[in-house]
Formats: sequence, structure tokens, C-alpha cells
Amino acid sequence: MTARLRVSEAAQLAGVSPSTLRAWESSGLISPSRTGRYRWFSQRDVRDLQEIASLRARGFNVAAIRSMLRGAREADHGGERSGPPPGLPGGAGSGPPGGARHRPTEQPLGEKLRAARHRRGLSLREASRLAGLSVSHLSAIECGTRNASLAGLQRLAVALGIQVSDLFGDERRPPRRLVRAGQRPVLDTGDRRVRIESLSVGAQLLEPHIYLVEPGGGSQGAYHHDGEETVYVLEGEVEFWLNEVERHTVRAGDCLTFPSSLAHRWQNRGTGRLAMLWVNTPITF
Repeated sequence: MTARLRVSEAAQLAGVSPSTLRAWESSGLISPSRTGRYRWFSQRDVRDLQEIASLRARGFNVAAIRSMLRGAREADHGGERSGPPPGLPGGAGSGPPGGARHRPTEQPLGEKLRAARHRRGLSLREASRLAGLSVSHLSAIECGTRNASLAGLQRLAVALGIQVSDLFGDERRPPRRLVRAGQRPVLDTGDRRVRIESLSVGAQLLEPHIYLVEPGGGSQGAYHHDGEETVYVLEGEVEFWLNEVERHTVRAGDCLTFPSSLAHRWQNRGTGRLAMLWVNTPITF
């Protein structure tokens, strides 16, 4: 009889959190068997999980990993393709990582959101309801005629079973231990008052960012998700609301820690620039 593992056991073997496995399932990367509300993982599933974790650490996004896994499974079942798909390492048309000649054109944010929604099998109305946005608002974001707020992007990512980082930047960026001050990947949310710089590339459990926020900039709404986070203010001050009950003014040198399950929103209400070191676990961006 084939051994079956619970989600917590499979997550431990893969070196990720159970919430990460649920996000991978929502993204279509894995399909564990189910008995009622319980998920069960086989040894083959665990090998796939470990491969996905390795590919994520190497900088591949969800779409690329899905394609690579599909190619590997076809090869296992005697399919014609025995290597990575074209355009991926080792496949036809692959070239030096980062080479300008082979670098694909960056897909607009709205198109990425629409593709993620279609992969999840959600209509505009369903995705709008899950993310707490109006249908017209989400449609405008997908069409590129309206920007999403930071809070809106977070809620959309949760609704679509992806991470915010899947929507930005170089999808094949290789992991590295040292991130130089002038080489931090930047998450462009469309709000010029908020600049988010990543302090790690390829981390598995912790997600540190530097937030640089001009007066008036903020999350533009509340959002929540799994995990825990710590915010250390380096410069300026920020106002935080947790579950619309707790209000905290966090100044330079102060540190705020809270469970991510609390709906949180924040804003730079000062007259100067706000700089924050923000760490999430597990990875949500």
C-alpha cells in the first residue's frame, strides 16, 4: 500500500510551509488526493514538491515551473519531449540568462493577472468577490487602464493563489546570498509614492523588504493572509491599523510585530520620507 502523508508532513519534507503547498495547489502546480477535507501526498508528490521548491529557489515563476513539470511527466510516460520546453534552460531557443538578445518582453501586469485568473478557472465576478474589488475595478486593472493598490494586489494574489512577486520583475532571476545595495529587485506597484525593494533573492521562508514611502503613501486599504510579520521603522513614522481596532504610530527605532491574519493597513502620515524594514514569513510577496 502506498504511503500517504498529510499536508504538514509533506510540507516538512519539501522544506516549505503548509500554506505554500495550498498556494501551489491553487496555482495548479500540484494535485494531491483528497478524502473529505484532508489532502494526502504520495512519495511521488513529495518528489514533485521538492522539485518545485528547488525551481522556485532558482527564480522560476509558476508558469515556467508548470511547463517544466508537464514536460518531465510526458517524458516519464514515453512522450516525445525528453527535455525542458523551448525557451527554458536546456531547451531550444534558450540562451545565457539575462542576455538581452534572448530576453522576453515583460508581460503587462494586467495580462498576468488575467492569465492567473483563467488558470484558477475564475470569472471576473468570482475573482472580484474573492479579492473584495468591484468587477469594473478588476476589469480596468486587467486592461491596464487602472492601477491596483498595494492592498488590492495582495488580496488579488491570495484570491488567485499566487504571490505578488509572480507579477513583477525578472521571472528567471537566479538566487543569490548577497544582494548589493544598488542591485535590489524593485516591486513596482504603480504608486509612485511607494517603492518596495527586495533584500533577498531565492529565500524560502523569510521575505525581507525595504519600503521607501513618500508622505501620503500607503497600502490604500486593508489586507490579510497567512503568516507573521515584523516592521522596523528606519526613518520617519507610519500609522498602522490592525483589524480596524488597534491603532499604532510607529516611529524611527520602533518595531511592530503582528500576525498576518489581522487585517492591516498603513500610511505615511508624516511630512517626510518613511523608510521601513519589513519582514514576512512565510513568503507572501
